[in-house]
Amino acid sequence: MADDTVLVTVRFITIMQRYSGQGNREVQVELSPGPDEAFAEIIERFQIPWQNSLEAQVRVFVNGMVYDSFLESGQRLKGGDVIAFIPISGGG
Repeated sequence: MADDTVLVTVRFITIMQRYSGQGNREVQVELSPGPDEAFAEIIERFQIPWQNSLEAQVRVFVNGMVYDSFLESGQRLKGGDVIAFIPISGGG
């Protein structure tokens, strides 16, 4: 693992599993410690159609914290962190 990356777990919940490769629910990935860079790396690596597609249907969490709140906290990713892609439940 390069000095400028961290090993994190990316979780793909329900419909998101199709993007993980082989339908896996969890994948260990080396990413940049900066959350914005790491997010972009995930989108690119797993070819997730985020913009104008899944962006409104899926929420991203880092260690159980909403992604935007994680960004606002100024934290960086560290080894062992978990990034989860969780679809918003529909229904009514």
